[in-house]
Amino acid sequence: MRRVSVVWFRNDLRLQDNVALHEAIQRSERVYPVYCFDPRQFIETILGEPKTGPHYAKFLIESITDLRQQLRELGSDLIIRQGIPENVVTQLAREVGATWVFASKEVTSEETTAEVALERNLNARGIELILEWQATLFHIDDIPWPIKNVPDIFSQFRKESERSVEVRKVLPAPTQLPPLEDVFVGEI
Repeated sequence: MRRVSVVWFRNDLRLQDNVALHEAIQRSERVYPVYCFDPRQFIETILGEPKTGPHYAKFLIESITDLRQQLRELGSDLIIRQGIPENVVTQLAREVGATWVFASKEVTSEETTAEVALERNLNARGIELILEWQATLFHIDDIPWPIKNVPDIFSQFRKESERSVEVRKVLPAPTQLPPLEDVFVGEI
């Protein structure tokens, strides 16, 4: 049986030091990178302002375009989808016969709610969701105290962490990826 992974890019639009991508490559013969434009990110807030403003939207599109180009240079591509990621990523994982979906672990309520829903959808289809911590300088597992005991004052945190925590080594960007098979990549 072929080992296939989907890597759902979220707020981690990079190849270097991307734990989710690195782990997917290590475990899989085939990796399908995907970015999903979530319509919930482009709605109007209760204050009447767009949730994603024009400057951030431009930056996001430029970042996704750059990521796609980098993946193409490695022999792969970036699949672009639009819709609710919990459904879209599940559908893509089913289509490509994925065993795993890898993504970065997020912390805000909207993003963790999406993670829970995605995991529920994937588990119902026998696909495992693997979330990787990669959002902070210090890995959450390396902090020498429980999160609830993190010092409130930054200088205390800095002094204690400099004494007892090492920053993990940066993971290199992949040098090659297999081409995508039988999947529509979509337009940005």
